[in-house]
Amino acid sequence: MTTEAAIVQLKKAITHLSREDKAAIDVAIELGTRAHAGQQREDGTPYITHPLIVATYLANWGADRDTIIAGILHDTLEDTSLSEKQIHKQFGKRVLLLVEGVTKFSKADFAEDLSLDAKIETLRKLFEVMRTDIRVVLIKFADRLHNIETIHNLPDERKIRFAQETMDVYYKIADHLGLREIRRVFSGVCSPILHPEEHEEFLMWRETEEQNIKQIIPEMKEQLQEHTSKDALVSLIAKPQTYQSYTDVR
Repeated sequence: MTTEAAIVQLKKAITHLSREDKAAIDVAIELGTRAHAGQQREDGTPYITHPLIVATYLANWGADRDTIIAGILHDTLEDTSLSEKQIHKQFGKRVLLLVEGVTKFSKADFAEDLSLDAKIETLRKLFEVMRTDIRVVLIKFADRLHNIETIHNLPDERKIRFAQETMDVYYKIADHLGLREIRRVFSGVCSPILHPEEHEEFLMWRETEEQNIKQIIPEMKEQLQEHTSKDALVSLIAKPQTYQSYTDVR
């Protein structure tokens, strides 16, 4: 996707915001585009398309102005020369805290070889970030969703590691928060990567079940038509069922 197309997509998604909010988002788009100038993603597309798509997801979820702006700028502190001071001056403390929270979340280390104490400390830090402002997690989910969509551009080793981290951390958090659609996307993309043989078996099983259903449906229709035929209806009308009332029994 081109930068221009990503911007158009985002602007279509923010119709629920006021004119002032839209103007602030325009400033964020310009600032983010300048900050990520010259950077590219694995597939060769301009890097700025990623945060713009993240912001679009957030807008489609009904997010407010500050959350969308933080989505646009979520990688700037880690990957560009943009400073905390600049973000604070332009958009205020709330946006800065969101961007800082996402940065802390992104830096969390979930390596498999970490000790149990290290993993517990990492989770503690994540929960602290979530406690400060739950919108940080929503931005990270939007970030992870877009990265999942482009996971097949990664080398195999990184692809497997990324998928495993998604299932170990993001899937479980989404499950606890009741975000079923996000959880479904994570599982749908990552499971075939992590468990290809089991996934193939599941696809074969599902195809068999679908064929069985296709065979059963005509039989069900035929039986239903028999029981709802004109003669059957006339019979029901002529001989209605009678039931004893509670007072009759008493």
